[in-house]
Amino acid sequence: MNRKLPNFVNFVYYKGRFSEIYPGDRESDGTLAVEDYLTDEEIGYFPNLKKVSKVIGGARNLHKYWNGLEGADKIEMLEQASEELKKENQYDELISRAGGFPIKFVKEARENFANYLNTPEQLLQENPGKGPVVAITSVTTPEVQPYIMIESLLGNCSVVIKGSSSEPFSAYLLAEISGEIGLPVQFITYKTNENKSIFAAELYKMCEEEGGYFILMGNPSTLKKIVYHEISDKLDVTKLPIPNNTISFTSHGGGMIVDESANIENAVQGAIHSFRFPKACKVPTGIFVNKGSVDEFTDNLIDKISRQKVGNVLDKNTDVATVSEEYWNNFVEPFLRVAKSNGEILFGGDLNQPTVIKGNFNLSLLMEPQYPVYCIEEIDDTMGGIEKINEASKNIGTGRILDLSVYSSEEFFKELEKLRRRGDLNVYTLHKNRPTTSFNSHTAHEGIILRKHLSEPNFVDE
Repeated sequence: MNRKLPNFVNFVYYKGRFSEIYPGDRESDGTLAVEDYLTDEEIGYFPNLKKVSKVIGGARNLHKYWNGLEGADKIEMLEQASEELKKENQYDELISRAGGFPIKFVKEARENFANYLNTPEQLLQENPGKGPVVAITSVTTPEVQPYIMIESLLGNCSVVIKGSSSEPFSAYLLAEISGEIGLPVQFITYKTNENKSIFAAELYKMCEEEGGYFILMGNPSTLKKIVYHEISDKLDVTKLPIPNNTISFTSHGGGMIVDESANIENAVQGAIHSFRFPKACKVPTGIFVNKGSVDEFTDNLIDKISRQKVGNVLDKNTDVATVSEEYWNNFVEPFLRVAKSNGEILFGGDLNQPTVIKGNFNLSLLMEPQYPVYCIEEIDDTMGGIEKINEASKNIGTGRILDLSVYSSEEFFKELEKLRRRGDLNVYTLHKNRPTTSFNSHTAHEGIILRKHLSEPNFVDE
């Protein structure tokens, strides 16, 4: 192992303080390498943990500690975290390299998150919380993972976060800050190999016993394999129900509706904004545009993305990061192949080209493009888009997509919210004239689902 590369730590709350476990410590069973998403160059090492007992004990203690604090103390800690996040950060480059996210957006996401934390008095919950929270995450998009951690705290639940062993740094940044100022956030990462089910199952068991929540961002079948690992060799556990005390996020789940009253310029900007982190599960895989506006929307979109800079992920002027041919063939091309079978490519379509496809989509709505691929479908009326979203959501483990951006009038947005509350619109979060990845105190990305479970009364993007 190249010892010149940095060793990163797992932050574990143990015996009343945060302990740092390094790859060489006796609690570590060797190391796991973190690689550049494109070049496979190793950029650092984390310890591969042997046991989860310290993590579980720490989560229990942190839950009690956080709920024992006065509201003013909690607010002060969150505001301190906000100030630290605003500073120039050493992990920005690592987040970009490990995740493939243009660095200028990483910095912007960090600053937006800092601003969000700067108004915690509006967000803290009075309920005592429902126990520790374990978040098992597969992709550390800067617009996703930190919000999981903070939304749990705002609901009075301590957090154990398991960052992806390939892309851990956006969670790692917040965990490091938390250790410095006393926020009860643990961070662990470990090798996701054949033993992952046993390791993660211990964390799930803790949540079950303590009344907390075990959260998995990814395929619901993975969650079932973790929870039911003891019988996974005897039957097909993917057919079993979602276990108790779990929240299984969809592996994708963004959509857009643009009706005849929409401001087309804003809607196009919202679509582009939502693809800043194309590996996020919230990108709008279906963009449903009223037939009277579809030509204007499409022309405007093509004009803007044709002027984007596609380049090195660390170039501060890059809008879309270049990917390798291998990445394109493994992740982007399968999506394009399905989308193209139901539509016509109007722009792009080749390696490292943002792409616009217009057609009648179905299966592609259940996939992740992993690159800016805009699938535009013309609809006669807005209900046509809703029907399409509801039909696609039936094939998602949770039965709902994560986010829907609605570019429309105030009156129609209120009608959609009524449908969502009645269960006739299968989405978790509505955004009014804002991107699917918009920053809002009521819709902090996947934290919105936590708010639902942790008794936040209002979780609609106003």
